[in-house]
Amino acid sequence: MNKTIQTKRDTIIPATIFLILYAAWAILVASENQFIHEFDRTVINIICNNNPILIKFATVFTNLGNTNVIMVETILLVIVLALFKKFAYAFFTAGTMIAANGYNWIIKHAIARHRPFTHHLVAAHGYSFPSGHSVGSATLFGILIVLTILLVKNKAAKTVLCIVWACFPILIGYTRIFSHVHYPSDVVGGFLEGIAFLLIGYSFLYHYYLEIRAQENSLV
Repeated sequence: MNKTIQTKRDTIIPATIFLILYAAWAILVASENQFIHEFDRTVINIICNNNPILIKFATVFTNLGNTNVIMVETILLVIVLALFKKFAYAFFTAGTMIAANGYNWIIKHAIARHRPFTHHLVAAHGYSFPSGHSVGSATLFGILIVLTILLVKNKAAKTVLCIVWACFPILIGYTRIFSHVHYPSDVVGGFLEGIAFLLIGYSFLYHYYLEIRAQENSLV
């Protein structure tokens, strides 16, 4: 098989799969499917409780996924990449974040799902699906995983960093459910959307930069 065809499949197929999964999940939520209701009820019963330590953790840690915080972190990351003249990675970071969060705003208003009708432990505004905290954190920390894999040479450091980055969106998603401001299906939808846009962004980075650079290096 042609190597170019193989590499395109390696990047485009995962992006397509997650995009389809996200679309299917969004349709289930929008149609108020019974499976979604049962899923939300089951997960909420497992996660939510009145433990004061967990309440404190959830109400504090959830702030790491706030739109303003994610925006500042993204801007700082883009600036750092630009300072080190990693312009392709800076464009990848900015473009992926803008696309993911812009689309999230559109789909939120298209589906217009109300937040859980219960006492919220933290302030929350706007519609519920998908979770903006989950979309933003999954996309940003997913980008950090990609950058770590591409730029960090030490294998041990690379492994540790990737595990740390992966923990952040999972914990942020957990806090959104625990704080009663999102249904579990909102968080899952946010993760699927964030990963889909991350993979789409990586496909562009690969085919318009990494692959070209690899071909140039092979000719030297």
